[in-house]
Amino acid sequence: EEEAVVSTQSTGERPASVSQLQRLIQPQGELVVTIVNMPHIITSNTQFQIVLRLRNTTDRKYNLHLTLNQLQESGLVWVGDIRKTLGELLPSSHLDINLDILPVKSGVWDIGGIAIENVLTNKKLVTRPLDKF
Repeated sequence: EEEAVVSTQSTGERPASVSQLQRLIQPQGELVVTIVNMPHIITSNTQFQIVLRLRNTTDRKYNLHLTLNQLQESGLVWVGDIRKTLGELLPSSHLDINLDILPVKSGVWDIGGIAIENVLTNKKLVTRPLDKF
């Protein structure tokens, strides 16, 4: 898609020139990951579920793979499959995923150990802790 930029003279006459500019390509951004749902009360040794929303804010599609690494010394243990193929995430869309966690000790926890990779480019998109609770 192209846009026309029109330059007019100060006298208000017809346009003096028209130049065509190509649409600027948005640089590839990171995948935006947010926690959209989790319990208000969490009890040690009682499994709970969080819902993560993965939002593609770029103009490229992703083909995503999720790996849940062990949460060493965090007091949390992932429950279920630790490797998941999430599939395609189209531009300007989102995907919600459910993750089950078992807290094995009390305290303040970091939700970390999450690695999300775009298998089309082999680029890791998320590896940092998401939140403390």
